[in-house]
Formats: sequence, C-alpha cells, structure tokens
Amino acid sequence: MRTQSNPQGRSGMLNDVARALASSDSSAEYARLNVVFALFCKCKSEDMIEPGLWLLDKWNSYAGKALAWALIGKNASTIAKVNRSTMERLQREIRSTTEVGLTGFRYQGPEPYAPEYRMRWLVNREAANSANTKTNLVELMAPVPDDAQGWRSMAETFRQISERFPYHTGYAAPGLVFGDDAAKVEAGAIIGPLAMRHKGFDVPNNATTSYFVGKGSRGARWLTFLSKEKASEIRVPSANELPRGVMIVPTKNGMMIIASDIPEVGDTNRGIEATNLPWLAKLLEPITFFGDRNLKMLLSDRLDFVERWERRFLDAPAGTGSP
Repeated sequence: MRTQSNPQGRSGMLNDVARALASSDSSAEYARLNVVFALFCKCKSEDMIEPGLWLLDKWNSYAGKALAWALIGKNASTIAKVNRSTMERLQREIRSTTEVGLTGFRYQGPEPYAPEYRMRWLVNREAANSANTKTNLVELMAPVPDDAQGWRSMAETFRQISERFPYHTGYAAPGLVFGDDAAKVEAGAIIGPLAMRHKGFDVPNNATTSYFVGKGSRGARWLTFLSKEKASEIRVPSANELPRGVMIVPTKNGMMIIASDIPEVGDTNRGIEATNLPWLAKLLEPITFFGDRNLKMLLSDRLDFVERWERRFLDAPAGTGSP
C-alpha cells in the first residue's frame, strides 16, 4: 500500500469526488461531499443555550444569503423558505430547551436537500441523565476548502467553536452526506461504495447517532475533539511519539487531535492508504462507539458493511504513520 503523503494529491482527490457527485444528475439529488463538524454534548440542556445562540449568530454571518431554508421544531416535517421571522424562531427554539424535552432545527441552503451549508441543532433534556446514551448534538456542514490554507482556517474555526460547548467528543472530516431523509437507501447506493473505497470519508447520520453514542467517540477522523474526561481514558502520546503530520492542540475543554494538514481519504482502488488514520483509530479504540446500526441504509443497506466500515482502520496495520 502507498501512503497519501502529498498535500496536493490529497486536495485533488477530495475535489475529484466532490465534482463527480455534483456533476452527476443521478447522484447530486441524493448525496454530496461536505465538511462535517459535530459535537456530542452529554450535559444539561440549559448549558447549551448560551453557546447555541452565539453559534447561530456566527453561522448566520458566515453562510449569509446561502441560508435559504429552515426546518424548525421537533415535530416539523416540511422544510420551508427562510423569511423575516426565521431568525427569531430559531432563537426561540434554542431558548426553549429548558421548557420542552426535545428541541431541534436545520438551517441550511442554498439547496433544500443535500445543501452546501447546514447547521443542525438537536438538544434532548434526557441527555443530562448519565444512565442513558442520549446526547445533545450541534452539527455544521460546509463546502470543502480548495487548499491547505482553507483547511487550516477551518480547523482553527472549529477549535474556537468547540471551546464554547460542553462537549465530550466531537470530530470534523470530509463527509459523504445524504440528501432527503426519505431517500436514504438511494443515497446509500452511492455513498456505500465510495465510503469503502475512500476510508477517510465520514458517513454521518448524527441526528440518529446522538441517541446512542453517549460519551463515546465516532472514531478516527481528520479532527478529533476529546473532553478532558475522555482524554483521561486513553494514553495520550507525547509530542515525540506522534506520527509525522499529527498535532495535538490543547483546548479550553480538552484537546483537538489533527491527523493531517489536509484530510487523507485514501483510495483502495489505487492502493493508496490514509497515512495517520489507522494509528489514530487504534489510539481511540477504547472510547470508540461501535455498532451504529443506523448507518445501514447509508452503507449500501448492509449491516456487514457497517461493521467493516467502523473497523476499516483497525483491521489495517496500526503503525502506518511515520514518526
């Protein structure tokens, strides 16, 4: 296996997949490539309000006029065009977390489905109970950057956001994202083969995963966020033990592990392996959440693909990264 050490090659591979999905009439409706950033916060719902309002304001400024659609409320089923009352309704949804058991919204665009930009909020009052696996979710999706500087800027932005939230685990990675909820099987027919070919891609279904992940990690990704509590459950290596390209950045709440400057996705068809993700997967294995059956429809509707995908790096040599 060759390793994916060339930054230009990594960026080109990401852009090739993004273009292929966007240019195919049969694929664009069901799946796209986004950067996915998710924080899982097993805490009291009221602890999410202040950072949530802050993030909503930042997101509105960042994505601007692209945010054309919203679905607001736990029982909402129809996405609607943004209007003058949307921002007030989103703020009210965040503030109402102390009054109702479950609050949620999607704020996205410019497309109504498989959008370039999306903020998802899902806060569950039951997440405060340590006896269950439910957690609160904040998730952002954005277009894939064009170059290394864009990825560095994105990593720093995600670090700053993470410091506002009481997360236990989180991650950021290029992800194969499905479009309409009603067409997950169709999306999975596209996403499944790509995820098996390019092991570094995330396959997110985090709104559902948030009910089961608890304080667990979703495993090796481009960026990994761990609270101080979760970091204490693994052996954090010293700086001179890290593979080349890996960085561990202290944060207010814990740490951010950067696997590479530009995400490595690999390509099994061409014999190209992601360099550092097998090493990271082994490091995170004791705290990784396995058995996410909710990914079945997105992985060619096959449970055996779920297990293979979750262990895609662990069943490879763990010492791939070079010190």
